Amino acid sequence: MPIVNSRAGREPAPRKGQGNAIPFLTFGMPRDVFIPMAGVAEFTMGFGLLWTPLVRRLSAVALFVIFNAAVYPFGRIDLIGHALIMAVIVAIAADHTREIYFMPWLKKAVAGVPAGLAAALVIFVTAYWGLHISIYGPGGRPEAAAERLTHVPNPDHPHGRDIPPVH
Repeated sequence: MPIVNSRAGREPAPRKGQGNAIPFLTFGMPRDVFIPMAGVAEFTMGFGLLWTPLVRRLSAVALFVIFNAAVYPFGRIDLIGHALIMAVIVAIAADHTREIYFMPWLKKAVAGVPAGLAAALVIFVTAYWGLHISIYGPGGRPEAAAERLTHVPNPDHPHGRDIPPVH
């Protein structure tokens, strides 16, 4: 029995890495425009999973639709890869809670985030510039760092004079 090509008369199947070979995946937009837009949308919906009950449900439903829409062009492997995420999203969408009990300690701790970021910035900048000044001196001279070397760099003998040459 001869082998029948089911794609006869149609364009060949796009190969991996061909870029925008399937334009419906990017809604006809250039790939470099679509990918950041999709990333922002998915991040926003992921962040919405932590918000109020209504926003949490709507974000879960939108993410579920996106994950299911990816199964058609990418196949069962995509379904298997996203199955656990989709199960959690279904559980979030089916949650009947109308009040917000999600990590109350987190809501109280969020108030300290700006102070924590400011403290981290002060510590990092102080450590960075403190080390810079201790290595290069107050004027930022590279010669100051050379004064602290244990030996003088020699391009002819980069690893010392005692090492015999390799033949």
